Amino acid sequence: MSSRTYTKMWLESQASLKDLLGQELPSQPLQTEKDRRLLFHMLATLFLRYTQILRSLETCYDQIVHPQKRLVLQHVLDGVMGRVLELKNEMVETELSEYHYMDDVLQDLKLTPADMEVPIPKYFVNQRAKALKERQQVLSKILTRVEPSVPPGPPRPAMLQGEAVQAVQMAERMRQGCLRATFMREIRRDEERARRARESGAKELDREQAAICIQKVWKGCLQRRCTKLEREREMAFIGMVPDPKALGLSAAVLRAQLGEEFRRLRQADYEAEYQQALVSIREGLYEVEGPDMKEEMKEQLRQWFIECHDLTGHFPEFPDEELGGSSILFVDKTPEQVDELMREELQLLKLAVDREEGKSHRAKKSSKQQKAKKGGRKEKDLTPDRTLDSLYEELVLQGILKQAQHIQLADYTGDFCYLGTTLRTAGIEPTPSVMDIRQNIALYAILRLGSPRVCELAPLVKSVLLAGPAGTGKKMLVHAVCTETGANLFDLSPDNLVGKYPGKAGLSMLMHMVFKVARLMQPSVIWVGNAEKTFYKKVPEEEKQADPKRLKRDLPKALKLLKPEDRVLLVGTSDKPYAADVKALCKAYERILLIPRPDYASRYVTWQHLIKKYGGIITPALDVSALAKLSDSYSQGHVAQAVQLVLTERRLLQMLKKPLCAGEFLQLLAKADPIFSEEEKMLQDWYMRTPLGKRRLKAVQESTDGKATKGKEKKGKK
Repeated sequence: MSSRTYTKMWLESQASLKDLLGQELPSQPLQTEKDRRLLFHMLATLFLRYTQILRSLETCYDQIVHPQKRLVLQHVLDGVMGRVLELKNEMVETELSEYHYMDDVLQDLKLTPADMEVPIPKYFVNQRAKALKERQQVLSKILTRVEPSVPPGPPRPAMLQGEAVQAVQMAERMRQGCLRATFMREIRRDEERARRARESGAKELDREQAAICIQKVWKGCLQRRCTKLEREREMAFIGMVPDPKALGLSAAVLRAQLGEEFRRLRQADYEAEYQQALVSIREGLYEVEGPDMKEEMKEQLRQWFIECHDLTGHFPEFPDEELGGSSILFVDKTPEQVDELMREELQLLKLAVDREEGKSHRAKKSSKQQKAKKGGRKEKDLTPDRTLDSLYEELVLQGILKQAQHIQLADYTGDFCYLGTTLRTAGIEPTPSVMDIRQNIALYAILRLGSPRVCELAPLVKSVLLAGPAGTGKKMLVHAVCTETGANLFDLSPDNLVGKYPGKAGLSMLMHMVFKVARLMQPSVIWVGNAEKTFYKKVPEEEKQADPKRLKRDLPKALKLLKPEDRVLLVGTSDKPYAADVKALCKAYERILLIPRPDYASRYVTWQHLIKKYGGIITPALDVSALAKLSDSYSQGHVAQAVQLVLTERRLLQMLKKPLCAGEFLQLLAKADPIFSEEEKMLQDWYMRTPLGKRRLKAVQESTDGKATKGKEKKGKK
């Protein structure tokens, strides 16, 4: 598409956005909606409409090359993302659930479930490409310098002539033995064939009959092959299987992709040219009009000093920097360049008029210092003399700061829950699908970490806990967040801290270094694997020596020091959250996402994706539906392990002659331990003891009691 097309798309998005703002900000205030279902329907409608606008604006921002337009477009894009996050927070408060189902709203808006997914802007990583490349180079240098070099072994002595002759003779005898064995095997095979022919009484075919037999077999093979191709074309025509021609990229698609990449290159060139023009214009403006502007502003400030002295009898205090300095005295001007100069002039005026030259007066404390004194103790910098590079290197060497795996959020494959609204209306809580989990990860983690403005203005979320059975992809999601936002990954898992920074002082130094580097090099993700160990109810005997509860007090304290503009997120993962103290765990983690085992639709998509990913070919001989049904009690990790064990290099070579079948995967899948229903029940019971779970359980009980009361009243009237 051309630039004109994206400009038109932007104008259409602006019109839709203006329409939405008119609905949300009417001339007369709207009445408060008391019905939860109607309120959620309204919020879900707004959420989906803003999501469509967000998708269009993200596409436009990715392809428009005009620098000034992109600046305005990014501002609008961040605002829409912030509104989407606000609506998400309102939907959680309305439904008292982290997962939402909007089937009826999608039907009303004539959208598909795929339109519900929030897009991840590409500029999150593109704008940090240079910084990410430099960081990867630094990591490689540090790790290369630390890895011990393997010393060369002792030189191998030269082989004597007799030993060399003996080695050659041995190799030759082995070669001749192999040839002799092959020759004898062929002789025995021919003798066995002749013996079977004599016993069956079959006559030996002549050359003409043998040729006719070969022709029959070959023609039958060709006929079957043609029939198979025609069947595949017919199935592709009716849409039952993908068209083989569509699998390869056509020339038009390739041209479109090349055009998009070319526009991104032009974006970089135009942006560099725009920034250079800004610098040159600013310098020229300062050179031409700077002296006159400075004198005019100095005259205004001088007049203000004199007027204040005439009214009060003494010169005023100069406005503090936190209040804006002299900027509060000007309108539509930028007087930062004259603040220091005017402070000096004010001091000279004080010395000349008030004759305060010989007096030793104490300077008044600034409002900023008084505020700090009233506000309590300020965070102490334990590493004032150390550079950021030295702290970064130490954390890398200690294994705290790690390189995240390159995993995108789209790699966490699955499908939508298509009956969520129907089940919830019937009083049955649906199981969250993989796409629901992806949606929450994008909203709570990726959008906030990717954009500084969204992080500052959107509802604050400092920590997220991913709780679910082992193998459901919790760690994979942590790496996906780092990949999509270009964030640093700090590993504060209890198992990773064993023997590192011992003692109370060492722990304080560790937390200070981690959060200091995380804030200075944001965005950052602080990961705590096996998060339940930090808040154990009772530490097992075999783990007491490792002291897994070291971070129990310091971790919540460090989170309180984070500001709304800090793009730092604490992400915990746990497969046994019920082993921890619920109150302490929920105090540290604001949002708790329960990740269940995948449903049938997600398992079906996962089997297809993993088999193709590891080189397998899905043929009619492989019943993927049967695999999805029989792997009901297994997680994505179990499925991935079974696929890797089956699709070895040798099996891939045999695939053309021996297609894959479901039994091969099920045989290895059965060796893994499934997710038992008792474990799922424990996770569900534990979640109902979390703050949001308690609120939802209370709301359900109140609704049930209300219905029962209405039923009794009706019976009484009858």
